[in-house]
Amino acid sequence: MKKVILNIFVLALVALTSCTDRFLEMNDNDYTSGDMDPKYQFTFIQAKLFSNGHEGYRGNLIMAGPMSGLTGNPQYTQGQGFGRSDGFTEASWTLFYADIAKNVEDIRVRLEARMENEGEQNLGKLSQVAIVRVINFLRITALYGDVPYSEAGKGYSEGILYPKYDSQEDIFEQMVAELLEARENINEGPLFIEDYYYSGNAASWERLANSLLMKIGIYMSAGNPTRGQEIFAEAYNTNNYISSLTESAILEHNESDGPWGQTVNGSGVANEGRVGGQSYQFISHKALVSMQKLEDPRLFWVASHVDNSGPTTAAFMHVDQYSDFDPFAYNEEEGEEFKKIHYRGVKDGDRPDGNRGIFTLNDGTVGYSAFTITKFDDEGNAYNNMDYKFSEGGQYAQLVAVNPGTILHATAPSIIMGSDEVHFMIAEAAQRGWVSANVNSHFKTGVEHAIRKYPTFFGSGSDYVSAYVDLYKNQTNPSYNWEAAVDNYVNMVANNMGKENDPIEDIVYQHWLSQIGNGYNSFALWNRTHFPSFVKATLGSEDRSVKVPLMSADPIENPDAEKLGVEDIELHTGGVTNGYRPARFPYPNREFTVNPTNASEAVNNQNDNPSSDFISAKQFMSF
Repeated sequence: MKKVILNIFVLALVALTSCTDRFLEMNDNDYTSGDMDPKYQFTFIQAKLFSNGHEGYRGNLIMAGPMSGLTGNPQYTQGQGFGRSDGFTEASWTLFYADIAKNVEDIRVRLEARMENEGEQNLGKLSQVAIVRVINFLRITALYGDVPYSEAGKGYSEGILYPKYDSQEDIFEQMVAELLEARENINEGPLFIEDYYYSGNAASWERLANSLLMKIGIYMSAGNPTRGQEIFAEAYNTNNYISSLTESAILEHNESDGPWGQTVNGSGVANEGRVGGQSYQFISHKALVSMQKLEDPRLFWVASHVDNSGPTTAAFMHVDQYSDFDPFAYNEEEGEEFKKIHYRGVKDGDRPDGNRGIFTLNDGTVGYSAFTITKFDDEGNAYNNMDYKFSEGGQYAQLVAVNPGTILHATAPSIIMGSDEVHFMIAEAAQRGWVSANVNSHFKTGVEHAIRKYPTFFGSGSDYVSAYVDLYKNQTNPSYNWEAAVDNYVNMVANNMGKENDPIEDIVYQHWLSQIGNGYNSFALWNRTHFPSFVKATLGSEDRSVKVPLMSADPIENPDAEKLGVEDIELHTGGVTNGYRPARFPYPNREFTVNPTNASEAVNNQNDNPSSDFISAKQFMSF
């Protein structure tokens, strides 16, 4: 796999601006925009979905990630609090249908016109476009369910201004047909070599097509498992899918046009707080404790305290201010005692005081975990936003973030389809009896790739990882070796698969963890399987509060503070769904004004809903 930097994107955008202005003219003559090289549009549709900070902030970090239970956002609680906010959930829809869908359709129309009018052999390029179209639409349908597909983007090419909403089941079937045709034609003629994934390598695109077919098949595991098996097995039996890390489809990013530009990692630049302030993207309490119990070595890559004392949100690198550092120490049993642990996760809820409560005092004061480091004094001592000195008790009252210095920053690569994801899908399909494959072997490979993808693709974060591995060795565990820890972890979870849980839950749990920072995929996984089971589909009254110790004094500042009892703090009000975890984003409010008949029909057609609010209505792919 050759990594292609986004080095022609600015030229593409100039061309696309001209193209967009001329769409009305193209409605009469589709071919008049042929003076613009389609390669610019192709790179645009490859990258745009992953390069928008506005959408990454809202669609990923505020909504999808927290809805999946993998991450949490204690400031913007609409996702984890089962709430609505059109300003957050419309961003993905607007980005796609206002910018991407019409360019996907336009490039298809123009490539076909060049074939007919000039005899160009464009079947290979059309195959690339079809595959990228599926990549884009998979995200949108996994978030919203039934969406415009067959008529999407055809406002200018065919005059369809009010596209119908296809059912998700029909969308999957159309995707399968398009991928099969693309796979057949990928070698028919030249490809776009201005290609961010594979530099125009046909064999790599064929593997990607088969991997996407497998993903669509496994997406149907709840809605139509018989058909899902058929689709999955056909692609798997080609024995030609993404299987090694180097075969993964990777989109590299850079900052050639700044944090609001079109070449950055959109979720990453938002995670750095550069497109609207701190994103508050922390790891969830339940996910974090599950990793700490198993001493998951990827914590060194995915987790960090964060420093907001400068202009952006950065990973906290002042290792000299820690004492007895242990990323694996955890406090699972709320209320039993106050523990001095370094990494604390966000608890599910829509109330910031409950989310962050770690103790209470007799006067009713709630002690919070801090968000971030906010300042340094003249002697270089760090203080967090609760005004605790970090080198003293402050290090024990700090939420742990999705690391902006390693896996989620402005130039971190986007993994379009990784080999870890493919191996997890095969392991799950084999466990379901869909294909004849060694479940444990693919599961073990998936876990190994899920961890080793970080040093493979995210090498810019290696300095952070080395510093904190050394800190842990120097202060707590002198014999620790990260490479050996990876091998031990992989062997342990592979040997234990299915011994305590449903084997599919063990597979999905590791798949889910592999998507830290990618809320779209982690939410789709949970929505399809309702695994891991500790991310509950329904929050009863017992799940809406947390027990915290009642202390005689602030235990962060006073080591002699005593536990006086236990108090309950409400975390979750149940949101607009009365405690049912959302199964979708709602359609944008604007859709009910500009396309009311089709939008309303789509809502009525998706009526398997345990609550009175549409965001809990199950999708076709929902468990």
